[in-house]
Amino acid sequence: MSSNQVQTDYRSTLNLPVTDFPMRGDLPKREPERVAWWREHGVYEKRLAANAGNPQWILHDGPPYANGELHMGHFVNRVLKDIFVKVHLIDGAEAIFVPGWDMHGLPIEHNALKHLGLDFRSVDPIELRARCREFALHWLDIQRATMLRMGVLGDYDHPYRTIDKEFEATIVDTLADLAQAGQLYKGLRSTLWCWHDETALAEAEIEYSDRVSPSIYVRFTATAEQRADLLRRFGVAAGGDAPLSILIWTTTPWTLPANVAIAVKPEAGYGLYARGAELLVVAEALAAEVFARGGDVPYQLLGTSTGTALVSAKVRHPFIERDSLVVSAEYVELDSGTGLVHTAPGHGTDDFETGLIFGLPILCPVDGSGHFLAEAAPYTGMQIFDANPRIVADLEASGALFAREDYQHSYPHCWRCKNPVIFRATSQWFIALDVNLLRKRILDKVPSVHWTPEWGERRMMQMIEGHPEWCISRQRTWGTPIPALVCRSCGESFLDADVARTVAAVFRERGRDDANASDLWWTEPVETFLPENLSCPKCGKTTFEKEHNIVDIWFESGVTHRAVLRQRGMHWPADLYLEGNDQYRGWFRSNLITAVATSGAPPYKGVLSYGWVVDADGRAMHKSTGNYIGADDAMHTYGADVLRLWTSSVDISADMRIGDGALKAIGSVYRNLRNRLRMLLGLIADLRPAELVPRASLEPIDRLALARLDDLAHRVVAHYRAYRLHDVYLDLVEYDNSDLSSFYVDLLKDPMYSGPRTGPRRKSAQTALFAILESLCALLAPLLSFTAEEAWQHVPETLKAGRASVFDLKLPHGSERGSSELEALAVYDAVKRLRALVAASEGPRDFQLQARVYASPAFEPKLRALGDNLREALVVSALELHADPNLDGLPRIELSQAEGAKCARCWKVLPLSGDPIHPTICGPCAAIVTGLDASLSS
Repeated sequence: MSSNQVQTDYRSTLNLPVTDFPMRGDLPKREPERVAWWREHGVYEKRLAANAGNPQWILHDGPPYANGELHMGHFVNRVLKDIFVKVHLIDGAEAIFVPGWDMHGLPIEHNALKHLGLDFRSVDPIELRARCREFALHWLDIQRATMLRMGVLGDYDHPYRTIDKEFEATIVDTLADLAQAGQLYKGLRSTLWCWHDETALAEAEIEYSDRVSPSIYVRFTATAEQRADLLRRFGVAAGGDAPLSILIWTTTPWTLPANVAIAVKPEAGYGLYARGAELLVVAEALAAEVFARGGDVPYQLLGTSTGTALVSAKVRHPFIERDSLVVSAEYVELDSGTGLVHTAPGHGTDDFETGLIFGLPILCPVDGSGHFLAEAAPYTGMQIFDANPRIVADLEASGALFAREDYQHSYPHCWRCKNPVIFRATSQWFIALDVNLLRKRILDKVPSVHWTPEWGERRMMQMIEGHPEWCISRQRTWGTPIPALVCRSCGESFLDADVARTVAAVFRERGRDDANASDLWWTEPVETFLPENLSCPKCGKTTFEKEHNIVDIWFESGVTHRAVLRQRGMHWPADLYLEGNDQYRGWFRSNLITAVATSGAPPYKGVLSYGWVVDADGRAMHKSTGNYIGADDAMHTYGADVLRLWTSSVDISADMRIGDGALKAIGSVYRNLRNRLRMLLGLIADLRPAELVPRASLEPIDRLALARLDDLAHRVVAHYRAYRLHDVYLDLVEYDNSDLSSFYVDLLKDPMYSGPRTGPRRKSAQTALFAILESLCALLAPLLSFTAEEAWQHVPETLKAGRASVFDLKLPHGSERGSSELEALAVYDAVKRLRALVAASEGPRDFQLQARVYASPAFEPKLRALGDNLREALVVSALELHADPNLDGLPRIELSQAEGAKCARCWKVLPLSGDPIHPTICGPCAAIVTGLDASLSS
């Protein structure tokens, strides 16, 4: 190097950071390579093995449905689970995560039937079940690949599947336990029914959508004898010859053929009104509103009665030759309708219960496909919803229709086929929630669970309090059979616990891993499953045939705590269940019921729920509306880590809005974090293990920086453990913006870039920087898994100390804010504030200033202990520190132009060296450059 070159180009003598960690992430390309690397090196399995013997931490996976591509809602679900599993994994816990899939049920059966072009009523059940299995396994593989692409870790090579023989056997074992405890029964009830799929449904299988229904007001007219009785009950002595009718309101005209009663509210007031040429009975509170719908006809109140006084009165059905009995029910409301409720026990839960109380006939003149039977003449053979206009027209023609209008309301629909459902009285298998005080036992256990958000406890209490008897039988083919028997002699249907256990044993012993073990219920003779001396509990006979109902898939997923946690040796209950808010009425509830019923306790210690993923305008996302975002497409566009960062940036307890604008903003935050890791890697690139400085020997400002890091780690880990992911995001971003980029890394420019490469000041800074990099990689690993791993792979091998993956690191816990920590943070914050004042000054920048700092007598020694680090931190060329007895609060600073000339190498304003070879640089820089010259010339 010539002297002339040295004098004119000092940049080559600076310790500029060098790293091959790319500034641009190119995530869609790099991330799949990292997924392959993790699997090739068994990263999850190795860390799990290293943690073996430590306390377990179990997040039990709620199984997604294996019937289609994953969307952003699935992405949030998998990533949230992955984050919390990884937190505990790198914290040393045996964090076993077994992903699962729900693989039975109607959506899969629908697709298989569509593919085969067959009708479920005529297809061979074994052929259909084989095709369903193929379909489910196909989608499982696709979904698993997408989940791995998200960066999730877990035992994805050995997932749990509801089609596996052990799982099916566990389902049947649970049915046996419930039967033995008297918790299971078969009975006639009015249950939710999908007429399209011809099967009963559970409440959890219902969606609500707006529907327009015919709202009609119908006269139930009294005979002469019935009229006289009603006049007496209203205290009316003479009513002339005018016909007398009770006026009911309904939005389901098709249920009128099943009407047998009219319900009143016991304590409500009812009026007998003369209106035109007729007498009408309606609730007093609703009379004006009701009569206005019938036209501008004057009316007069003739008499009043309570609902209780009307009970047992009768009126005539408007088009069927039978009477309708007046009964009472507390559920009758007085905010709509007429206050007199049309009651058909075969077509409503409340109606059914009322029917049992009053001994009403349970009529259900509708078949499984939603068509009227002969008992509904003259509408026999009509589809019920198609019959609505005909029934309304006939009522109008007969004079029974008082008024009609369209009524838009929220109506239950089947979650699978999306068709409106009905209530239909059928004989089904139920779990009795009020036998053995099961409902009360469940409610007593709910407060023992840690619910996040806290309102989850109240929500679950409501779910259990309002839960009807759980209908668990389905009239379909693709599922686990309910091993019930029917007596050939008397027709009695029963589920014997010993039979069920025999069925479970047969599934385990004779089932194959590559086939449906439960096919044996269809293919084997009934005798295969019968214990010795089994007899019918009703008639005592011994010849039976099999029922062929399958179990509700919510029951199947409701026993995963038993089929997975118990069977795989994980501790029970699980530490956490994590699903969307809709699962209070689904998986959270079904698991809670089966666990308390069979084990006496909840299956989870904690429950974390989250909201829906919606578009930027807050609308639900659907392919049909064009705002749908598939998980694969989103990762291909933005990369998984940007989406993972977005997941942490939103309030998961509420609906989460996503769109291009939000993701571009998060992309900017991501780039800042990535660039900070890149900068840290460059700054420690030439650090060697032997050069690491013990923490107690670090420069004072470096120790303060690590105190701030400890405080960050302590708070971030606490947020992770409390599932406050948004707070993790805020703390990490704030630390990056406020502590690293604009303060600590900035103040190190002088010692890191222009100081001696191997000098103690630089090695102290590098030691602190490596500690920050290592901690950030560990804290970011659960969240930005790809980026943290990529950064760790660029750490010099000698510094890794055998920790091949970022998931081999230990989670830094930092320290709580004790007195010494608080004192260090107070000094750190004071220096940081002074630095901000320098940066905000209107004078020149980059070491061209000198500073006078004034502090209180108590605080001045703490700043003085920083030595020249204080000048470094303020990025000034010269500094004076003074104690000011008039100060009692924060230090203050005075700035002025530094004296001297600007060094061409370090840019500080100092007296220049006077060296004839290096006349434009300061003395310290001249010594460094001279040493470099000597090194090069030798």
